[in-house]
Parts: sequence; structure tokens; C-alpha cells
Amino acid sequence: MIVNESVLSLGISLLALFFAGLLATKINQSLIAIFIVVGMILQNFLHLTIITEFIATLGIIFMLFMFGLEFSVGSLMNNQKKIFYSGVYDLLFNFPLGLLFGWLLGYDLIQSLLLGGIVYVTSSVIVAKSIIDLKRSANPETEYILNILIFEDMFIATFLAFVVGIVNYGEVDAKSIFLVMLKTSAFFMFFIVLARTSKKYIDKVLDIDHTELFVILILSIIVFSAGAAAKIGLSEAIGAFLAGLLLSETKQRHKISEAIKPFQQFSTAIFFVAFGMSIDYKHFGSLIPIGIFIFVLSSFSKIFGGYLVGKKYALSNKAGLRLGFSLIPRGEFSIILAGTIAMNHSTPYPLQCLTGVYVLISAILGSIIMKESDWFTKWFIEKKQDQAKEMEHIDSNSITGSP
Repeated sequence: MIVNESVLSLGISLLALFFAGLLATKINQSLIAIFIVVGMILQNFLHLTIITEFIATLGIIFMLFMFGLEFSVGSLMNNQKKIFYSGVYDLLFNFPLGLLFGWLLGYDLIQSLLLGGIVYVTSSVIVAKSIIDLKRSANPETEYILNILIFEDMFIATFLAFVVGIVNYGEVDAKSIFLVMLKTSAFFMFFIVLARTSKKYIDKVLDIDHTELFVILILSIIVFSAGAAAKIGLSEAIGAFLAGLLLSETKQRHKISEAIKPFQQFSTAIFFVAFGMSIDYKHFGSLIPIGIFIFVLSSFSKIFGGYLVGKKYALSNKAGLRLGFSLIPRGEFSIILAGTIAMNHSTPYPLQCLTGVYVLISAILGSIIMKESDWFTKWFIEKKQDQAKEMEHIDSNSITGSP
């Protein structure tokens, strides 16, 4: 009976997602934001069942696997300097800002660290889709946007493993931090070395013509890697990410992506709905001003950091500003971080609810700002030029003594 009710609940959720998704495509809006809103509405009619929670967990696992699959250890090594320097600029301007917000809101160390990551990480899904939709793939700033997104995803995957490891260890001290860092580094190195040294053997194992067996094998690698990470006290998501990184070096990379994508799209949609259903309405309205405040400050931080990256690599002012504007949307990783550990909902500013408000604002407004970034950059540059001319006029008047 409970299973039947859970299946019916899942069916209703999927129907609601379909119609909401149609609406989102009509108004050209982020599916992430729409799916969270669907979850917030459905919580008034449905309970969050064990089946929904399980599929939502799979959503995180498949999402991180697909992120890992998009990378290549070889290309990361070849482009490591640009990725590193671009990413560090972005990290230094944005992660401490989230930590500061956490401290001001009275969060403990773990929640403040999570808020640092939530405020820091850009939505790769929204930005990549917007670049394609707006036909900006050939723009000079696009290479640096992608470099920053790669750094962010790699950093957050490692950060996620670290935070979950600390939480599982039970205390935050020098010994626990050292052990978690050692464990995380060893887990990463194992997969990276395996990817670099065993490519031809992995290709042989994956050389399967039977479609069903191929899908079963890939799913077993993903779930086994996720389970192994959880077994040693890390996040399941980091195991899935590293499994993707391992298989990204193979000849079957495209075939793997096509096979797993339907599972990923389905489970990820349920993940965002489940997150929306977990948001407590009683705090939502009171957190909107705080969410807007954080959005405004973090957007300026992203724009300024992106502009400086553009300056470092000799991009024009216009391209540098477009780079910064493109980093504003937040989405999937922010939600994953907020749902990583059990939160204390008795605090005045519950982190899950605040993240929901922040992601909704930044996903919607960030997409619009990115779409209209040419107008914003033109306005900003023209205003700057007008100010420069005014200063020149004042200086010339002061030299000649004219009023």
C-alpha cells in the first residue's frame, strides 16, 4: 500500500514537472528554478516518499557522473595554468563572501563553509545552455568562462568530499581535517592514476555491443564508485564524479553519455523537486530580503572577479564584463551543497530555505542578465566614457581658469 502511494506520488510529480517544463521553455526560463517551485507547490499535496528520496539521491550521483564525464584528465593537464589562474581569481572573490554571510547569520563552521560554496559556485548547466542558446561559443570570453566553470566544478567536488568527510568524522579539529584531506586526496589520486594508466584496458572492458549489458556495466561502475566513496566516509557524489572522470578518457565516452543521459535527466528533475518539497514555507517570505541582499553583493563580486580575469588575459572591457555577467546564475551545485547534511531548521535562517530563495533569484535574474549582458556592458562602458570626458573637461577648465 505504501509503495503504491509512493508510485502514485511520483507519477503526479512527473506530470507536474512535464507541464511546468513546457511553461519554462515557452518563457525561456531555467528548468532548475521551475522544478524547485514545483516541489514547493507539491509539498502542500504530497509527502516526500522514500522512493522520491532514493531517486533524488540517484539524481545527485548521475549529475556528478555526467560532470566528470565532460572533463578529460589529459585536457585538464594541458590547460591547467589558465584553468588554475582564472579559477583562483573567481574563488578568492566569491568564496570568502559566502563565509562572511554565514558568520553574520550566526551559522556554525560547517554551515558557513557550505554557504561559502553555495554563494561561490556558478551553475554550469544554466551558463552552458545560455552560451549555446545565445550563440556565444565563439566569443573571446567563452574560453575563460569554461575554464572558471571547470575549476569551480573540480573545487566543489573536492570540497563536497571534504565537508561530508568532516561531518562523518564527527568533529572538527586538526587531526580530523588531516585525515579527511588524506583520504580525499588518496581517493582522487587512485582514480586519476587509473584513468591515465589503464585507458586501453578500460576500453577493452567497455567494448560491448549488447546495449542492455553496456548500460548495466556503466550503471554498476557509477553506483559501485559512489558506494565505495560512501563506505570510506566521503560523499557518494564524489565517487560518481571520479567514475565519470575515469570513463572520460575512453573511446566510448559519447556512447556512455547517451546511455546515461535519460537516467540523469529523470533523476535530476526529481532531485530538484525533492529539494523544493523540503523548503519550509514559514521561513521563505522572511528570507527573501536576505536572499536579494546576498544576490546583489555576490553578483557584483562575480562581475568584478570576471572583469579582472578578462584584464589578466587582455580581453576587451566589453568581453571582460560579459565574462563577469555570465557567472551570476547559481543552480545545481548550490542545491547539492545545501542538501548535503542534515540541517538545523530551528535557526532563524535555515540554510536549505535560504539556498532555495537565493537559487531561485539568481537562476531567474542571472539568466536574464546574461541574456541582456550586451546592453549592460554597453551602458556601463558608455557611462564610464562619459565620466572620463567630464573629468577631462573639469581638468581642462582648472588649467585654463575657465568657469
